Amino acid sequence: MMYQTIVKMNQNMKDQYIFPFLILLAVDFSILSLSFVASYFIRNYTAVAAILPPAHGIIPPLMPYIQLSLFIALLGVVVFDRFGFYAYRIGLDRRVRSSSMIIAITVIYIFLMAFLFNYSGGFSRLTVALALPVSCTSIVFVQHALRRLQFVLVKKGIVFMKTVLIGREARCLDMIQKIQEVHGSQYQILGYISPDENGDPLGKPTSIPLLGDLNALSELLDKKYIDNVIIALTQKENGLVPKLIKLCDERKVAYQIVPDIYDEVSRYIGVNEVSGLPFLPLGETPLCGFGRILKRSMDCLIAAVALIVSSPIIFTVALLIKLDSKGPVFFVQERVGNDGRKFNIYKFRSMIDEAERDTGPKWATANDPRTTRVGRLIRKYNLDELPQFLNVLIGEMSLVGPRPERPYFVDKFKEQIPHYMRRHMVKAGITGWAQVNGLRGDTSVVKRTKYDLYYVQNWSLWFDLKILLKTLTSFKNAY
Repeated sequence: MMYQTIVKMNQNMKDQYIFPFLILLAVDFSILSLSFVASYFIRNYTAVAAILPPAHGIIPPLMPYIQLSLFIALLGVVVFDRFGFYAYRIGLDRRVRSSSMIIAITVIYIFLMAFLFNYSGGFSRLTVALALPVSCTSIVFVQHALRRLQFVLVKKGIVFMKTVLIGREARCLDMIQKIQEVHGSQYQILGYISPDENGDPLGKPTSIPLLGDLNALSELLDKKYIDNVIIALTQKENGLVPKLIKLCDERKVAYQIVPDIYDEVSRYIGVNEVSGLPFLPLGETPLCGFGRILKRSMDCLIAAVALIVSSPIIFTVALLIKLDSKGPVFFVQERVGNDGRKFNIYKFRSMIDEAERDTGPKWATANDPRTTRVGRLIRKYNLDELPQFLNVLIGEMSLVGPRPERPYFVDKFKEQIPHYMRRHMVKAGITGWAQVNGLRGDTSVVKRTKYDLYYVQNWSLWFDLKILLKTLTSFKNAY
């Protein structure tokens, strides 16, 4: 077994993964900052100044604009991070469209204008207006340059996805040969896992390492030594595929399946070809790239408006809860969200204080004796969920998505329900496809999971809008 080899390779590769991220961070910060400073010079030292002279004919000092440019750059990298431009990438390739970058920069300058609206520093509005197209043009140009640099880095073996193959010796060697035929392949093959219990040693000094059997795969996944798994089993070994998929789903590791007789399979399932190999894209969701940006923009806009419009209701509910029973107004509980990350969810308290002190984790049921008088009312009309708009603005939740569960229940259900962890491929939501179809509270978890997985696999912006509209009139099983 070559487990020690993987550990050593993983230690040597850490810098190769962090380095591209640091490059992106530094480049984005520099471009956003320099673009604003360049706009200052364009406004004051070019023909623009002759057409539209500065106020009172006096060119403002440069230093305040440099200071503001640093603030813009810092705000920019935060916005880029929230949009996923650093997370959904391979090396320096962000895997997002130029239009998505332009939208993100527009959001940055919307925040900037809101800041300057209440600031009395007297910055030139024309300079700010010029900075938007300058920043967009610069970032798009650099985006293409970084993509080209990524290709060069991959070709030299500097940036890659640490990948393990699962299959027989001959087939794995054939796949590696095809991958290496294409310059710029994103896969760095670390070794292969044999479907046999004892493995099938290669015996050739030039062959890839044999990392062991499927038990070794579990250990590698747990220790996060690999980023990607390629499953290349024969038809006789297809019974192992569900187990492998479950392993990858639970640990949020990307995986592809190379079918045995792919000519037949490709007639019925969309097949992606990479390096001459047919890959079945499983474990994916259409919620990516520009769609993710649209969804996040809609979340922020609606959540902000909802909090403002509902502020009188929020104040009234808070007062009623305080008058009705002892205990805090808000109920804070740990939940599991996107990619299995834990966060604190905010709700209005609708039950007696410390309702689970004697029972342990337990779902609410119809006519639950723990529910207060005000609690029954606000649950009936979903008013207890209003504070979760704060979770949406923070970025921990979305308006629409699978409802987040507590870690206790997640650990329980992932062992009992196939593909349960795939519902964590998207952000948890205030409402979801399962909820508007009556699956709330103490209802079938299996049915809820089916509805959640349908949403994950069929997401669209119109689907989100449909669910939001149905939420306004759907109160079934709300107790």
